[in-house]
Amino acid sequence: MNLLHRYVLRQLLGAVALAAGLFVFVLVTCNVLREVLYQLASGRLDWATFFHLLLLEIPGVVPYALPMGLLAGVLVVVGRMSAQNEYTAMRAAGLSLWTLAAPVLFLACVGVVLSLFINFFYAPAADATSKATLANLARYRPLQFVQPRTFIHDFPGYVLYVGERDGGELRDFWVWVLDDQGRAVETLRASRGEFRNDPAHDAITLTLYDCTAQRRKASDPEDMQDPDQPTAHSGMVPMTLSLSQLLGPVGSKKPLKLMTLPELLSAWNEPLPAFTKTPAQRAEWRMRVRMQIQRGAVAAFSVLALATLGVPLGLVVNRSETVANLGLALALALVYYMLLFLFSLLQAHPALRPDLLLWTPNFLFEILGLTLLVRAART
Repeated sequence: MNLLHRYVLRQLLGAVALAAGLFVFVLVTCNVLREVLYQLASGRLDWATFFHLLLLEIPGVVPYALPMGLLAGVLVVVGRMSAQNEYTAMRAAGLSLWTLAAPVLFLACVGVVLSLFINFFYAPAADATSKATLANLARYRPLQFVQPRTFIHDFPGYVLYVGERDGGELRDFWVWVLDDQGRAVETLRASRGEFRNDPAHDAITLTLYDCTAQRRKASDPEDMQDPDQPTAHSGMVPMTLSLSQLLGPVGSKKPLKLMTLPELLSAWNEPLPAFTKTPAQRAEWRMRVRMQIQRGAVAAFSVLALATLGVPLGLVVNRSETVANLGLALALALVYYMLLFLFSLLQAHPALRPDLLLWTPNFLFEILGLTLLVRAART
């Protein structure tokens, strides 16, 4: 590696690190706002668990942030070299465009290998750990689900409300039992209640004390003026809230997106799931497994596709402003991921081979980038 290669590579590493870090921050913030921040604000998570989950979010967004970060870094470095006439001086010294492109392509290849490892091993494991952490909070710390003066809709078939909480004792407890249409068919009110974990049945036992119950008309539960039965004083009422319905059975099969590459290959080779009864269902299941594998590979090679396009675009744009280059990188990435999303919609049609069509955005960007590179090298 000559002096120019080392110079370009140093410039790229700094720019890519800053740009990728920015995109990681934005994507992690969006994920945290959607999934974790509510848990923290409602008191279900402590700060230590929150930061632990925050760190587990990072591997899942790196495969998206790295291609955008590398593209933005290439645009910044190449655009600055062009705007400050460094590229002109390099060509005057008899060096070709490929001398400038070599460090970019080398860094992109390293990014591909890193993304493959993250997509197929590290990110699924981190995501599975995150989901298991939240599930364990519900299973072993059930009181974390209960916050005073908050309606709790987490348990299927029930809505809970607690007026006060004193340690493990809950006061002014309300429970609405819902039918299949989400209508309240029974209302229970208790002066106090207790939550207890029932690991043997993977459930939470809720015991209501000094409880009154009112059932509504089965024909019209929304008619509150004419209940089916008068208010009944029930005393102590035990209820079982299933965690299996909320979180899935303990030891249940992981979703495909949480599987590592060996687990996906195992799912491909294992006997088909019980729900795949018809040939169409079996074909769709195998396509889902193939699509998940291909998504990881396509996302990894998008680093190379976007970086290849970034070199000639940096020369054409000829700008050294970081914000403008970040905006251009984001726009190109949005186009790329929109195309990827459109081809992903074909998953339900295995005959069209959507697993192979997923590679179309990569090929389009590669062909466009190489075409522009060749043209720029000839000028």
